[in-house]
Amino acid sequence: MIVWVIAGLLGLATGLRIGWALVNKQSLVSAAMILALGSLGVVAALNWQPLTLLIDTLLKWPNISIGLSQVALIGCAAGSCVMITTVSSVRTPATAKKIAIAQYSVAALIAGVSLALFFAGGPQPEMSPEEYLRRNLGSGGTSLPWLLPMLYVLLALSLVVWAGLRHSNRTRRGRALFVFTLGIVLIVLALAFVMLRAVGTTGLVGIGAAATLLGCAMLVIAAGSLLPSLEDWFGARRELRMIQPLLDELGRRHPDVGIGVRPRGPLVFRVAERMSLISDALFLEATAADGALRRVDAAATIHGGSGDLADLDPPEVSPVEQAEVIARWLHAGSDATPRSAHRTFPGLAWLRQPATYSDREWILEIARQFRRLTPESATARRSARAETDSPADQPTSEPG
Repeated sequence: MIVWVIAGLLGLATGLRIGWALVNKQSLVSAAMILALGSLGVVAALNWQPLTLLIDTLLKWPNISIGLSQVALIGCAAGSCVMITTVSSVRTPATAKKIAIAQYSVAALIAGVSLALFFAGGPQPEMSPEEYLRRNLGSGGTSLPWLLPMLYVLLALSLVVWAGLRHSNRTRRGRALFVFTLGIVLIVLALAFVMLRAVGTTGLVGIGAAATLLGCAMLVIAAGSLLPSLEDWFGARRELRMIQPLLDELGRRHPDVGIGVRPRGPLVFRVAERMSLISDALFLEATAADGALRRVDAAATIHGGSGDLADLDPPEVSPVEQAEVIARWLHAGSDATPRSAHRTFPGLAWLRQPATYSDREWILEIARQFRRLTPESATARRSARAETDSPADQPTSEPG
């Protein structure tokens, strides 16, 4: 059961990477991650006894799943190595592609030699993977076919550990890379145990301990691979709640902005699409307010002047205060017609995005300040309505 949980998590991570690669442009990093996660999932699945017996029966070679596990582990090491070297490389894409092809070629050669050595050893009685490793590691020369693939995997994954720890950081992708690297560290330790047993040091470690460590490594790698998707989903849900009041208000004022929009698709894309709608509606609202002020006052330069937003200098206030002024201006027209708020328009310069904020962060900050005003206004309207409808305000009549 635990094996299938691990294999299922790795399969889910692989499926997410495949889906992302289909939606976005295919890259070396995406292909390498798919290969690494898929190969590790194959290793986990091949350790399930019924599947092992089924494959051995279909291919008519006892314990062939062990040889396939070797090939899958080599594929995992090759994919991980290509992924980390491509991410950390500063070379051109064409050069990075040539390096990746060279790495895959070496891995394919080692995988072919490993399978050849496995078949050269001849068939053995059917047994579980753990029992097979216990019998064939450290018993004379039978462990020699394991040395070449294990040395390659150890060297490749050691490079992944070094580069992964070097490029880990506190960003969303950096945290996921750190967790992924911790899983690779556990795989390296498990393979080191296997290597010690293969060279004859049988008293220090056991196959069961190495298998347990390998299972923990697979869980950690699956968690690291799924972490960005989980954080993206929860972050997108939070951002949708944040921008919804502002989106509703601007959608009421400019309903034509959303014509032709398709709200289906990944949640992250839907958030970006709705932020784009907010940006367009803000521009329309600000342009209308600026034009209304100019018609009222010919000296409208006190409101920010005319011209492109890129030509205007943002006000000398903090970005939070700037977003709060914009939110209060938008909120001023929430209870009445939008035109009633034109006189409170601070000026086009106030909509200029601060230099320290990205487009997404700026829209979120405005939406955050607008959301803080929305519950207050709703409470005030309910209080005013309750006072109007109270019996104390209604005329009373004396009985005649």
